[in-house]
Amino acid sequence: MIWIVRGLLLAGLLAVIGWGQEKEYGIWSLGFLLAAWVMLEPRLRPVLILLPVAGMTGVVALIWQQSWH
Repeated sequence: MIWIVRGLLLAGLLAVIGWGQEKEYGIWSLGFLLAAWVMLEPRLRPVLILLPVAGMTGVVALIWQQSWH
């Protein structure tokens, strides 16, 4: 069962990389898929501490890209 989930996450990652990079929220979708993968993999559990840091980095990036005209 976990192999099916891993396969779906990999397919989603590849789809976002191929199709969503030029879309407005393509990179955010990639980040959410990577976070889901990290949460599912037992060997990657120590990386969970970095998710809030990555989230705040994404928020800062969106604010920085905002046009204030």
